[in-house]
Amino acid sequence: MRREELPENIGEYRPQSHLATGGMGRVFLALDPEGRTVAVKQLHPGIAHESDMRERLRREVEVMRKIRSARVAELVDADLEADPPYIVTRYVQGRTLRDHVEAEGPLGGDALLRMAYGVAEALVAIHDAGHVHRDLKPSNVMVVGGEPVVIDFGIAQEQDATRLTHDGGAIGTVGYVPPEVLEGAVAGPPADVFAWGATVAYAATGRPAFGTGGMQAVALRAYRGAADLDGVPGEFRPLLTAALAPRAEVRPGARTLMRALAGRPADFAMDPAAVRPVPAPGYGTAAGPDIAGPGIAGPDTEPVRPGRRRALAMGASVTAAAVLVTGALLVRQLGEKSEPPRSSPSPVAAPSRPSYQETIDNGQAGERLMDFLAANVGKKVLVFAPLDAEITPYAGDGEDFDSFGENDKALFTFWPRCREKLNPGEQPTSAKCVGVQVTILGEQPAPVGLLHTNGFYRVQGNFEVSMVGTNQGIHAFTLKPTEAA
Repeated sequence: MRREELPENIGEYRPQSHLATGGMGRVFLALDPEGRTVAVKQLHPGIAHESDMRERLRREVEVMRKIRSARVAELVDADLEADPPYIVTRYVQGRTLRDHVEAEGPLGGDALLRMAYGVAEALVAIHDAGHVHRDLKPSNVMVVGGEPVVIDFGIAQEQDATRLTHDGGAIGTVGYVPPEVLEGAVAGPPADVFAWGATVAYAATGRPAFGTGGMQAVALRAYRGAADLDGVPGEFRPLLTAALAPRAEVRPGARTLMRALAGRPADFAMDPAAVRPVPAPGYGTAAGPDIAGPGIAGPDTEPVRPGRRRALAMGASVTAAAVLVTGALLVRQLGEKSEPPRSSPSPVAAPSRPSYQETIDNGQAGERLMDFLAANVGKKVLVFAPLDAEITPYAGDGEDFDSFGENDKALFTFWPRCREKLNPGEQPTSAKCVGVQVTILGEQPAPVGLLHTNGFYRVQGNFEVSMVGTNQGIHAFTLKPTEAA
């Protein structure tokens, strides 16, 4: 976001730069009236009118007011009656754990010990205040002078609270969410401990503990307890194995983690039940005998019997993590990174393959593309379609798309039709319109994917179409680059 695009003021705070865009809104680096730097999180205008979104923000404020720990970014201010509402927190100057590991490599020795202990200490403070974070992961841990600070309480809730039943509500990130939460149980402290284990495993190896690929594949590995701990120092393995146990009742508490890390982690006595898998819904036993046949659940995992796949992200009994609607970003592709295509696909396809070659735009043109994608889910298609100037692409993490750099994926949103008439100058949002989000997997821009030429974007190449789900009137599809027919 360019400086001239920043809001002039948010309350009494003056934005200086755009830090991030997420499921609930945008985060800015700002100055308070005394000139001190703070982080201002503003609810997205497109969802600010929704009562459940304001409730989530209110709950985040209540959580942060109760927690007092140097390991947690504390609340500075909040205005829940503003339009749109916002909260202000201490600005934690540093890199996320994810960015730190990507830039510097995995942690080891004392650095890994400090990270593991510090995050466990943050969880103790959160749990002692009667709350659960519910979305602990490497991108929600800041690294400051080698020490961790936990951020983002956007989906935290009280330990005894009933889970929000809003369809498609966010519950975390697959790969960091334990089996009991995937099955619809209320997240308790053991869910944060599971996320701690996955986060520390990532810090130690630079890889997601349950691998990459489709949401089903990653979630299935969590049910099986199939964490990849290769490269984790031996003294940490018993503790991480226990934290990543598929069964919540055998995971240690956060305070137990602290005690073990303060002494000799290698001496931790793990419950033998920690390595027992739990049954995965629709797959029979998670140990593997019911997982056979020619169907493929995702890269690097066992094949799944045809007809027995279950969409863990949007299914009725298994709810996986989808971030709630923003105007430009509906569904984060879950896991830290999507796996790029295994080969270099060709942009040329046989004429018999379904094809779409119109401009991608709001209105009727968008409706035709929506119908085309819906009719070809699970199929391979050819797309050669420029984006209208009003359609803005983003990188996979919601940041601005770098036309000449590297983005782990590309996504854009368009609005085929509106249920209510928009006012002059009003931008379409999920409050009044039906939207479609398209995510193009693999590193972008690419010859097969999203290209930028002569000042314009276009989608071109052969893709396999998948549908992630529908949330608050937004239909989310993915396009995976594939070989020509």
